[in-house]
Amino acid sequence: MDKNMAFEHINENLSQGDVLVGYFQATQSFKLWLFFLIGPLAVLSMRFYFVAVTQQGIYFHRLNLWGKFSDYDFFKFDEIENVDIGDGFIQKPMRYFFKNGRKLKLKAQLKGTQKVAKLDEETLQYLTEHLAVL
Repeated sequence: MDKNMAFEHINENLSQGDVLVGYFQATQSFKLWLFFLIGPLAVLSMRFYFVAVTQQGIYFHRLNLWGKFSDYDFFKFDEIENVDIGDGFIQKPMRYFFKNGRKLKLKAQLKGTQKVAKLDEETLQYLTEHLAVL
């Protein structure tokens, strides 16, 4: 999906009075055990996200197989226990640990064409200031 279309969708779904800091595209890898069960079709279990960082928290906008927005989850910063941000050249691995016991492992996009929404330094700095980073 084009980053301009994603920007419009993200702005339409922000809470009242919330301000967007930045957004980026991220992927969740397929499950390796599923590869041994159904083979190459395991790639269909990959999930694609647009992660929007706002002043109140983080929105995880999930895309379906056709690249359209299906739904989103919102977590305030105090609902996120911590985040583990790794190093990467093209993608930066991130693991979010939530206070309700849920975990989310994503790879944030760092490099790509003009159409791809990439993680910029301002958004990354805002995340590290507002979350406990491992």
